[in-house]
Amino acid sequence: MTATKALSGFRPSRKRGNNPNNQGTNEYPIASGYAANIFTGDLVRINAGSLEVITTVTEVVQGVFMGCRYVADGEQKFSKYWPSGTSATNAIALVADDARTVFEVQADASVTAGDLYGSQNFAVTLGSGSTFTGQSGHGIEAATRTSTIAMCRTLNPVDEPGNDVANASERAFLKLNVRLVQHTDNFHDAIVTAPVSGADPAF
Repeated sequence: MTATKALSGFRPSRKRGNNPNNQGTNEYPIASGYAANIFTGDLVRINAGSLEVITTVTEVVQGVFMGCRYVADGEQKFSKYWPSGTSATNAIALVADDARTVFEVQADASVTAGDLYGSQNFAVTLGSGSTFTGQSGHGIEAATRTSTIAMCRTLNPVDEPGNDVANASERAFLKLNVRLVQHTDNFHDAIVTAPVSGADPAF
């Protein structure tokens, strides 16, 4: 039920245009000793050739973290999250990095029908994930709705029981289908450090 706030990050759902989603990912390096947890469902970026979790809502993202593998103390590890400060070799992240992927994600407060179907963009709330489940704490920051550029553009509510925007109790923490506006593949500069100003990229 979406009457309960339980932010768990971004989950690939399908491709834009209702094409099927094959859960495809690409591999990116993580620097040994990188001193931050990265959880499944976190938004991530590339910095100096390595993958990092975003720390501000204005950053341009590479995609969504979907787990990792690395060698620590001579043992191959597979994990739903990157443990902060891990000394490792061959550390590789799996990232859902297609700019046309649609993600399911929960809002941290009430949204309305007027926020849907491309009407508004939203920033994200960068909540802490769980080292027990490995799952993200990222979500949509409902109070940031804007018609200018922000991290996510809403599409429609997730089609599941208890997630009805017409029901006041259920829209309190609505689960949404969104696409990533501030994605590196939506910008054409050789090096992008912040979103460009002006019109929203085509969607």
